[in-house]
Amino acid sequence: MRFRHAAVLALVAVVTIVAGCADAAVDPQAPLTPTARDTSLLVNSLSPAPGAPAIANPVVAFYAKAGDSRQAFMYYRSRPGRSDSTVFIRFRVSKGSLLSRPNGTPFVDGDSILITMTLIDPARLIVRFEPSGLRFAPLDPADIKFNFRETNDDRNGDGVVDGTDATYTSLLSIWKRENVSAPWLKQSSVLAPALHEIEADVTGFTDYIIAW
Repeated sequence: MRFRHAAVLALVAVVTIVAGCADAAVDPQAPLTPTARDTSLLVNSLSPAPGAPAIANPVVAFYAKAGDSRQAFMYYRSRPGRSDSTVFIRFRVSKGSLLSRPNGTPFVDGDSILITMTLIDPARLIVRFEPSGLRFAPLDPADIKFNFRETNDDRNGDGVVDGTDATYTSLLSIWKRENVSAPWLKQSSVLAPALHEIEADVTGFTDYIIAW
C-alpha cells in the first residue's frame, strides 16, 4: 500500500501494544448495546461526539487531472472562539492515479474529470464519492484519509469511556459499499489512533465509512 509517512506505521505498532494492555478483553464479534449496534448497516460505525461541530462543506467538488496531483478536503466547522477547524476527510489523487472513466475510456495526460464527495449520513459519517464507475490505477491508487477526532469516544454506547472503547478503536477500518443495498466490505487500512486518523487506498468510487 502506498502511504507517505513512515511515522504512521510506527504509531500502528504502538497502538497494538496499548490495545494488548486494555483492562478488559473484548470479543470483536460480540453484539454491542442497541444504542451502538448499527443493525441497518451491519457494521459498528462511529458517530459524532456530543457537541461536535457540524461539517462545514458537506458537498465537495473538484477536478482531478491526469498528470497532476490534486487533493480536496472536507472540514468540520471551527469551534466557537477558534479560527481553525479540523479536517474530516482528505482525498488525494496522484499524477498517475486516473485510470478510466465510468464508460471505460482510459485517461491520457491532460484529461480531467469532476469528482464529488458528499456526506450523505451525518449521524453515521457516511461519505459518497462520485462519479460511480471511475477507476484508479491499482499500482498508483488515489487515497482517502479520515480524521475521527470529533467522534464519540464511547464506542459501545454504555455510558463509560474505558479500555473496552480503546480496544474497539484499535479495530477501526475504512469500509465501503457499492450501493445502499450492497454489504459493507472491510478495506485494508492504516490506523493511527494517536492522531485520530485512518487511511486507505482507493481504486474505485462508492460509499465509505469508518467502522469495526
